[in-house]
Amino acid sequence: MKKTILTILTLALLAALTGCSKKSASSDSMVQREYYATENTSSGIYSDVMVYSDMDLSSDKESLSDQKPEAPAAEPVPIERKLIRTGPITVEVESLADTREKINSWVSRWNGYIANSSEGPSSLSCTIRIPSIYFDLAVNEAYGLGKLRSKSIQAQDVTDQYYDLQTRLDTKIILQERYQSYLKQAKDIEELLAVERKLNDVTSEVEAMKGQLKLLNSQVDYSTIVLDARLPPNETEQGFTLPDTKSGFKNFLGTAAGFFNGIMFFLLYLILFGVPIILLAALLWWLCFGKIGLIRKLFKKANSGSSGPNEKK
Repeated sequence: MKKTILTILTLALLAALTGCSKKSASSDSMVQREYYATENTSSGIYSDVMVYSDMDLSSDKESLSDQKPEAPAAEPVPIERKLIRTGPITVEVESLADTREKINSWVSRWNGYIANSSEGPSSLSCTIRIPSIYFDLAVNEAYGLGKLRSKSIQAQDVTDQYYDLQTRLDTKIILQERYQSYLKQAKDIEELLAVERKLNDVTSEVEAMKGQLKLLNSQVDYSTIVLDARLPPNETEQGFTLPDTKSGFKNFLGTAAGFFNGIMFFLLYLILFGVPIILLAALLWWLCFGKIGLIRKLFKKANSGSSGPNEKK
């Protein structure tokens, strides 16, 4: 009996010691794992490399993986579109003088300017440059200058052309700066002249590209509106006018006279040049093949000379 009790106590003591050792090992492993996770996370780089004990910690690993910080998605940088916008507009108005004043007020209100203009008895045409940011508003207001007859809003996308030109210009400017530095380091006259030639070529290309880029910027920053204001048909600034019948009849008579004048000159040229040509052709025929028939007689002599010796034989 005493042996049985002693055996039970020994087994219980061993079980207690074994549980304590496993708990200690698990605690040490968790401390080490948390240390590595903390170190890697604080440095901005999370690593799944940790120190594990012999016990299974897959569930702990999955829970830590779920807490892994996600890197923010990189948003694409928006590209500013470069558009050249134009808007031909035709309106019918009652007075060109009033319309001219309205156009001047309308252009100044939108910080634009009139590039060129032309005026006739019954129409007024203006090419107007408006800042692109006000283009739509300015066009909508232009419809109120008169009775709208036609419009055509167009937009040309030059984004690729613009940024390609800008990139090539930046590259050429870098090359220009390098040639300028090479020019200071030239050792002799020959090397100096060679670098100067290259520098002049690059400088010319840079200036040409700057001019193209400046023109594109101007066309993009300022949109173009071609405004054509017209009076009603058969009207001028002074009022209604009938069609000019007298001038139309004069034009008809002038056209008819020109037609008959052309026929007369044609007959005259035919008589002056055609008749002598015909007479000359008839004379040549008469001399060569007609009554005199010089060529005809030559053919006869040639034929008789070739057949004579054969008949004697």
